[in-house]
Amino acid sequence: MKKIAIMYDFFSEYGGIERVIKFQANALREAGYDVSLAFAYVEDNIKNKELGGFNVIEYGKLFLKNESLQISLSTIRNDILREFEDFDLIICHSFPASLIAFKIKRRYGIPYVLNLHHLPKFLYGADLNWAKNSMKRKVAFVLGKILSKPVQSLDSRCVRNAKSVITVGKSVQDMLNRTYGVQSAVIPPPLDGSFRIMRVNPKILSKYGIDKDYILSSGRIVRQKRPDYLINAFSKLKNNGSMQLVFAGEYDSTIKKEIDMLRIQKRLKPEQVIFTGPLELFELIMLYNLASATVLACPKEGFGMSLTEAMACGCPVVAWGDNAGPQETVINGRNGYLAKPYDVGDFAKAIQRTLGKKWDKKTISKTVDRFSEKRVKKILLEKIREIV
Repeated sequence: MKKIAIMYDFFSEYGGIERVIKFQANALREAGYDVSLAFAYVEDNIKNKELGGFNVIEYGKLFLKNESLQISLSTIRNDILREFEDFDLIICHSFPASLIAFKIKRRYGIPYVLNLHHLPKFLYGADLNWAKNSMKRKVAFVLGKILSKPVQSLDSRCVRNAKSVITVGKSVQDMLNRTYGVQSAVIPPPLDGSFRIMRVNPKILSKYGIDKDYILSSGRIVRQKRPDYLINAFSKLKNNGSMQLVFAGEYDSTIKKEIDMLRIQKRLKPEQVIFTGPLELFELIMLYNLASATVLACPKEGFGMSLTEAMACGCPVVAWGDNAGPQETVINGRNGYLAKPYDVGDFAKAIQRTLGKKWDKKTISKTVDRFSEKRVKKILLEKIREIV
């Protein structure tokens, strides 16, 4: 039985990349591979909840449990390489992971696949908004600024030595080709079959403080996702007094305070902007099914899983038409609208247009059939069988 390790820097949250990793692990195990998951840092409570049944390797483990330190030191520790000498393939999802996989290849001859969801942001275009979200990003941001040239060179070497490069969509594929001069295969993030059109009793919304028609933004609430764009656009809606803007996802007190300050500046009432906090999967599906629209304001989003999830539930969407991931999934007038890049006024008009249109939920849902787990699994297994 062939042994495959799926490697990433950390497992301390359960976001889009972590969900792709779990999907790959399940798909490969079901296909008969012996799959292990490897992280420099692991949050045990999330691991126990999401990765039960898998062998999990915390290769950056130290006597002191510290995420930033474990990720940083894992890139220079050669003693961890021997943990992977018996594997037949490594699939890595980041630059630090690809650096470790590159060293493993040099020592043991084990090939690796690089699954890039975007360019390493601490090396290419990271700003303070990105860095402020966590300590590990602050450390990466500083190192990226100080050592940008040699680290970019090392990053390029890791990419070019991969057996194969996978990415999430054509826009990122083009970016990788321009940056590294490599060809990559597109394997989009899979759409969990649980996201579908269903009957939901609107009374359930009172649990979250929702008592009006609402616009939904789902996913972790961080500065790089630009919630300020959403507040500004919402304040420009003609009928915002009869609407609510709902942020569904994890957030910290600092970002909430910033959003609340902007809300006050825009003269929006507290009950018009709702924070649900983290949700269980079934709760998120219910909110998608009842929302008037789902919005994504993050510039240059690599893919935009919240959009495909919403569309699978028959909910129209609004995002930027900035030649990034959403432009590959959003079809104007059929499942939502794209706004002129970073023009908040046009974003508000796109929301207004969405709210004023009578949508067919089944038509919207069919537009994302190509992202089903079954189809994505087939593409993934074909790629892995070429290599192993």
